[in-house]
Amino acid sequence: MLTDTHAHLCFPEFAGDLPALLERARAAGVGRIISVGTDVETTRQTIAIAAQHPGVWATAGLHPGYVPEVTMCDLKEIRVLAGDVKVVAIGETGLDYYRGDEHKQTQKDLFWAQLDLAKELRKPVVIHNRSAEVDLLEILRAHQPGFRPWGVMHCFAGDAKLAAECIELGLLISFTGILTFKNAEPLRQVAKEIGLEHVMLETDSPYLAPVPHRGKRNEPANIPDIARVLAEVKGVSVEEVARVTTGNAERLFHLS
Repeated sequence: MLTDTHAHLCFPEFAGDLPALLERARAAGVGRIISVGTDVETTRQTIAIAAQHPGVWATAGLHPGYVPEVTMCDLKEIRVLAGDVKVVAIGETGLDYYRGDEHKQTQKDLFWAQLDLAKELRKPVVIHNRSAEVDLLEILRAHQPGFRPWGVMHCFAGDAKLAAECIELGLLISFTGILTFKNAEPLRQVAKEIGLEHVMLETDSPYLAPVPHRGKRNEPANIPDIARVLAEVKGVSVEEVARVTTGNAERLFHLS
């Protein structure tokens, strides 16, 4: 069984065929999906989806890319939503300076507050990083919740040094369809160096469809395509990749 540890099932791209999408995932051997909230409304929606489908879990969080639309005021509602039985993590949270750092301090405050919430609730954190590595690592180094693993570096696309530091801090590394891209040989080399016990798989659906689906809407049924590339890189079977990465997801998210 494979696990998609990061998908956005509440996004409008899936509104027309979510039951069929989930059936395709099951047929492809993807038995569990973590559906990720990015603001108060998508968190509510993804909790509702998780409540209707036994193989789906939810996260509750405020995405840094939505600042200033999301603010510290929204955190009170996220705190309440995070208490739902199907919520297994806080996030997607982190830092995103890709379009500029005008709201840098607000993002940092929001990230730190969600890290504190996760620590209080003893839930793991789903971490987003885009063009913000220095500030992100500074905050992560200062945050030690006292249990491991305590989070995942979602959609990892960094170098071996960043991967090693994340692992040292107690985080797992999650690979998307980027791992299959023709120009992603440096990332495949990073994956080759990381112990499989530190790795999870995700689609980040509806984005980042792996080869051979590039240019199409991504969905959880495509996880096997990522698993096959990782298996080739590591020199192990797809079954071993499935076993270990799903075990890592169970350990991080406390899935039963």
